[in-house]
Amino acid sequence: MEYRPFPDERVDEFGAFMRYAFSPAEGPYDPTEADDHDTIAERRGLFDAADDPVAVCAHHFFPLRIRGADREVAGLSAVASSPEHRRQGNVGRMLRESLAEYRDRDIDVSVLWPFEYPFYADYGWATASRYRHLTAPPDHLDFVDDLIATDGDAAGSFRPLDEGDYEAVRPVLAAMAERYDLTMAWTEEWWRERALRGWKTDPFVYGWERDGDLRGLCRYTFDDDPDDGDDPAMRVSDVAVADDEAWFQLLRFFRNHGSQAGEVRIRAPPDAPLLDLVEDPRAVDCEVETGPMVRLVDVAAALDALDPDPATAATLSLAVDDPLATRNDTVFRVTVAEGAVAVERLDAGPADADAAVDVGALSQLYVGYRSVDEAVRSGRLAGGGGTPLGDDPAAALRALFPPRTTHLREGF
Repeated sequence: MEYRPFPDERVDEFGAFMRYAFSPAEGPYDPTEADDHDTIAERRGLFDAADDPVAVCAHHFFPLRIRGADREVAGLSAVASSPEHRRQGNVGRMLRESLAEYRDRDIDVSVLWPFEYPFYADYGWATASRYRHLTAPPDHLDFVDDLIATDGDAAGSFRPLDEGDYEAVRPVLAAMAERYDLTMAWTEEWWRERALRGWKTDPFVYGWERDGDLRGLCRYTFDDDPDDGDDPAMRVSDVAVADDEAWFQLLRFFRNHGSQAGEVRIRAPPDAPLLDLVEDPRAVDCEVETGPMVRLVDVAAALDALDPDPATAATLSLAVDDPLATRNDTVFRVTVAEGAVAVERLDAGPADADAAVDVGALSQLYVGYRSVDEAVRSGRLAGGGGTPLGDDPAAALRALFPPRTTHLREGF
């Protein structure tokens, strides 16, 4: 088997994999119906000796805010195998080769949106963020009129956004990055090809601005066949705001669609204020959903890249269990001093380490999604050999991995 780029001239074969894996009810792939929406991804395939693909995937490369710095991350997507080649270890080999490619490109973190969490957990990925799925009748958002200006200059204005608004959008994303780790710093290409376009239906993209400055933006579509009721649903797939005022202004914008939509469904940040503000909280559905998954590609390089703030001093040995990347499946000495981290591999067994953790849980600690105490309670972080985690190693890990509020919004 050979892992390599998928030839551009064979893109129809890649499309057939995608159609069968993710939209089988639509029938066999028809190249005459194909679109050109997927223009950013780098396609890869695992090919057999006859040069036939047995599994495929796609890679996206973008910066995410991780612990105060924008770090290059690999987004894995479009993982699929043809039915005649399933349960033969092909996907596992392709994932291993993908990690090797990321490492060669000096990328230490991988993220993905799973079709099934346990499947990717077996390979070392773990949940990275959550979001709120809010559903409410538009008139239940009337409370915003008491919180924000709704007329005059102070109310600002709403307007559709297009390709020429990239520079206006950047400050909103920068503000989001200060509030939520894993915020993506969109490139102009991402804005044009991803934010303004959808997989099957291009969304409406609107912004709220005041005094010429964009303060919030949203992406949404309308569902003409809602699960219940006769009115369409307004589905808001993304919200980015500079502050709470911008959030309330966007809620006002959604409320103003009451003549078109029977309900508004918003994929919102994990701490978006709403339930305690509406007149009737039981009329609003608030579901907490798990989002994408994260995985460290190269444990030593990822830890070495950290810049602890506040600075701390500690040394501990850390045994990592990695089912996919053998270079991570070892014991490391981690030394933190003068605001920097140094990592070296040790010739020692896991039972001799101060702490032991699986790579998925370590990845969650790394991005701040889970605290040290939560990882201990889940049984995924302990002392060497499964003994209780000592006070000193626990304190060192708490100092190195303080929790952060994470919110990765983008699909890929």
